[in-house]
Amino acid sequence: MADETVSINDGRALVPREARKGDVISPTRAVLTLSKSMFNAGCFSLPFAWKLGGLWVSFVLTFVIAGFNWYGNHILVRSSQHLAKKSERSALDYGHFAKKVCDYSEIRILRNNSKAVMYIVNVTILFYQLGMCSVAILFISDNMVHLLGQYFPSYNDHAQMVIMASMAIFPILFTNLFTEMRVVSVFAMTSAIFFLLGTVVIMQFAVQQPNQWQTLPASTNFTGTIMFIGMSMYAFEGQTMILPVENKLETPEDFLDNFGVLPTTMLLCTIFMTALGFYGYTAFGDKTAATITTNVPLTGMYSVVNVFLMIQSMLGHSIAMYVVFDMFFNGFRRKFKMRFPNVHNQVMDKGFRIFWVLLTYIMAVSIPKLEIMIPLVGVTSGTLCALVYPPIFQIITFWEDWKIELTPTKRYVRIGFNLVVVLIGILAIICGVYANILEIRKSFFVT
Repeated sequence: MADETVSINDGRALVPREARKGDVISPTRAVLTLSKSMFNAGCFSLPFAWKLGGLWVSFVLTFVIAGFNWYGNHILVRSSQHLAKKSERSALDYGHFAKKVCDYSEIRILRNNSKAVMYIVNVTILFYQLGMCSVAILFISDNMVHLLGQYFPSYNDHAQMVIMASMAIFPILFTNLFTEMRVVSVFAMTSAIFFLLGTVVIMQFAVQQPNQWQTLPASTNFTGTIMFIGMSMYAFEGQTMILPVENKLETPEDFLDNFGVLPTTMLLCTIFMTALGFYGYTAFGDKTAATITTNVPLTGMYSVVNVFLMIQSMLGHSIAMYVVFDMFFNGFRRKFKMRFPNVHNQVMDKGFRIFWVLLTYIMAVSIPKLEIMIPLVGVTSGTLCALVYPPIFQIITFWEDWKIELTPTKRYVRIGFNLVVVLIGILAIICGVYANILEIRKSFFVT
């Protein structure tokens, strides 16, 4: 009877209160690692997003978008913990979680195609992470061109970008050769420090400017609003790190506690992103650039902003790539050792990592207008992982439990709310696609 009660209780007591062993991290490190996965270069486009959406419409929608992301991440972890206990696993990554959802489903077509669902989810995450890492390399190289391009006057802009990306790839490769979450979390904390320093310099400059909030429009138009939604969804770019961090948390029940890892991280990120968007937009008004770093002069103390942000992007690259390594390496190792049993494990491990890092480098230097195309990748794949997959998987996971635990009315309300979240996620994808198409067209006509 006790087991039945536990299984019905929506997963709340399913993870035993015992500490994991081995490659684990503390709740504090988990908050820092997860926060760093959301604090990236995309945040510096938020003031421009507020310009597109209007001051007060953007202010309200920021909290709405944050709330839906929070909800999606919460039910994702709740469902994952439930199925991990049910399948007698200590933890599940996103892909295997999706497979377990289908394996334990009452729907035959899902059970028969659980591997296909897992592959779809894995491809979504792979698409998202590679895009984010390519953007990081492009962001680094563009800033290096901005600082050092004068020393390469005989090269055009694209050639300079390739040179800078080639210089940056060596420290990026180095940070990606470490395999343990404990080391990655150190990179995350170091990256967060540089990110914080750069942000403080930018915010310090912004708040010194005359505040224009009384003269700025409260709202704009439909096109501007949906572009704001797409860019804001892109700013919450830590969706795919949720389960990897939870899987390495020493005490997994601390992840969803009222003052646990996820609530703390989401609260900090929401406050930070709201402040950056509000003060950045009210400081520069109509002159707000697509990236607020270009509104800051390259003189004195402000000249170090680009350096700080380049360092944090180099370290942040390894955080994003950890998701790819965590999801795909075990399967790769198993198949690789079957074909090449004599290859040393270290060669196989490092070769696997170098391959994926070099792929993001090739994407960054080969695809023109990557800074436009990659947000399209992020807002589609990221939104799928945060707002579309979790509600659907929760409905399937707890379908039978809700029949026993909830009244018909409560069950329909919960299912209905999840379906609304899915619909909002799909609309967010459409908004993001539309916003990026507008940018592509604008860029095409300009060039």
